[in-house]
Amino acid sequence: MNGFLNIVKTKGPTSHDVVLEIRRILDEKKVGHLGTLDPMARGVLPVAVGNYTRLSEYLMNEDKEYLAEFMFGITTDTGDMDGQVLAMQDCSDVTASDVKRQLSKFLGKIKQVPPNFSAVHVDGRRLHNLARKGITVDVPSRDVEIHSFEILHFSPGVCGQGIFSIHVGSGTYVRSLARDLGEELGCGCTVSYLLRTRVGNFHLKDAVLTDTLKRGLSYESVDRFFVDPKDALWRFPFVEIRPESVELVRHGAPLEVTDFVDPEGTLVLMRKSMQESEDERPIVICTYEDPSSNAYKIACVLSLDWIDKLSFRMKYEKVLVQGSDVR
Repeated sequence: MNGFLNIVKTKGPTSHDVVLEIRRILDEKKVGHLGTLDPMARGVLPVAVGNYTRLSEYLMNEDKEYLAEFMFGITTDTGDMDGQVLAMQDCSDVTASDVKRQLSKFLGKIKQVPPNFSAVHVDGRRLHNLARKGITVDVPSRDVEIHSFEILHFSPGVCGQGIFSIHVGSGTYVRSLARDLGEELGCGCTVSYLLRTRVGNFHLKDAVLTDTLKRGLSYESVDRFFVDPKDALWRFPFVEIRPESVELVRHGAPLEVTDFVDPEGTLVLMRKSMQESEDERPIVICTYEDPSSNAYKIACVLSLDWIDKLSFRMKYEKVLVQGSDVR
């Protein structure tokens, strides 16, 4: 069983807990999530199943959108309300205008220090493991990108609350945004609610609970829960190979232009991809139509490399049809 799932994570379980549950539901060992979501957070958690876990690297740098609630006047060790309170301060004098004036400081490409309680590695050890043991380390800042950071509603008070819409690049921590915003305001701030509404092309409106997946498996095929690979991997060009050429892919034999359903169109698309891509070795994803199901499946991933100004070579980066079919 292979494919991508768009799962709704509820508050409480870790992302790894969700992976373990899906393994049990589908009776599939190869399952992995495509980006950690904090235990207190809810929302979109893309998951790769079976051979599609080999494609995870192509989805790890997707941008994300959140709906978040920040509570002002409180500082915790984790950056959210699940942690221990380190400090409290009356923020009755903080207004919505005060908050708005600070948001522009966090737009664009900025330096951000990840929270101590995070999965980031420092000297080969995860920060949250060190933090739980009381070990303090200097966490290096890293470059992140904030596309938008807007306040939707503000309720003033001793512990004022704000609702925010946030669109960020990969690797950004919303808890760090709250922490740093609180420091700029001089009153402290922590995340009290976090909902991830989008990861790349995985949207909350299309996501399903693991309970829904379990019920679907009990009375019908789970095929309908899998995301179309072209939607998941929308940033990459897709080309179609002939069904009879799948055996060549399976054995790693070189592909010729005649192995593609549309040879001329494929060559045009590949050359265009090489000319426009910022990657040194751009990739294309090859699909084929499975005659047994009339469904399109991923056969392999090819990287492209110029030989000269007129010709290029194709190299297998991932072969997904080894041993078993691919959804």
